[in-house]
Amino acid sequence: MMNIFFNLELLILDFFTAFGFYSFLFLIVSIFIKKTTFYSFDNQAKKFITFVGVLYIIFWFLGTIVYYIECNPEEKNEMVDRMFGKYWFSIWIQPLFWFFLSQIFRIKIFSKNILIRIIASFFLIISIERLVIIISSFHRDYLPSSWTMYRQLDIYPSNFILSILLKIFIFMLFVGLYTYISNKIHQLRNK
Repeated sequence: MMNIFFNLELLILDFFTAFGFYSFLFLIVSIFIKKTTFYSFDNQAKKFITFVGVLYIIFWFLGTIVYYIECNPEEKNEMVDRMFGKYWFSIWIQPLFWFFLSQIFRIKIFSKNILIRIIASFFLIISIERLVIIISSFHRDYLPSSWTMYRQLDIYPSNFILSILLKIFIFMLFVGLYTYISNKIHQLRNK
């Protein structure tokens, strides 16, 4: 059961990063294209990401509850101590941050502001965990002794760009599916 929640949460996290990249792409393309269908698709993308934010927080809470139920008593005590103990914020900040950041697009003032969208997109792409890793890698105590000149990289720039474009494309497919389903539901309600 926990594996299902983990896989769904990973899928949803991919939507957050894809929306961040999509937003940057949209802001660049919107300089050149001024069609109403383009902007209506963007409005649907913002509605979809708010829906994904609600799904994410639900799956996060359900996954946490299921994990708590499946744990032995010692692990349960450790989990409660981590979630409500001295460093409680390290557990709660990322899920709540992503939830509130995705829900900000429900408010028209924030939804229309380009600067807020750029900041929100950046924080949807770069999680707090990644931000801490980046900052700690530049810290003065970080020893670059493991750096080598001839290190084999598994990630090539072309593969990275293709993976970003694929994420954006899959995100746009899901936005189209979401729009289709919501239109069908709206039509059924009006009959």
